[in-house]
Amino acid sequence: MANKARAPGTNFILAAVLATLSYLPFELVAKGTLIVCVTLFVADPFPTSRLVSVGGVAMVLLLTRARRNFTHDEEQLNNQSSSFNVSGRNAAREKAE
Repeated sequence: MANKARAPGTNFILAAVLATLSYLPFELVAKGTLIVCVTLFVADPFPTSRLVSVGGVAMVLLLTRARRNFTHDEEQLNNQSSSFNVSGRNAAREKAE
C-alpha cells in the first residue's frame, strides 16, 4: 500500500481561500465558479471532470434561484410590514382626533 504524503499546508490554503470567498458578494463568487467550471469542462477531456463541471453549474443555478426567492419573499414581507405600520399609525391618529 502506497501512502501518498500530502503537504500539510494544502488544507490551510484551501480553508483560507474559502474563508476569503465567504466575504465576497454572491454574484462575484457565482461568476467565478462558472468561469472555473467552463474552463474545466473545455480544458479537461475526462468525463469525470466534465460531470463535476456540470454539477458545479447546477449548484450555482440552484443557489441563485434560492437566493432570488429568498430576497423576493423578504421584500414582500418588508412591504407588508411597512404598509401595516402606516395603516396602524393612521388608525391611531384617527382615534386620537
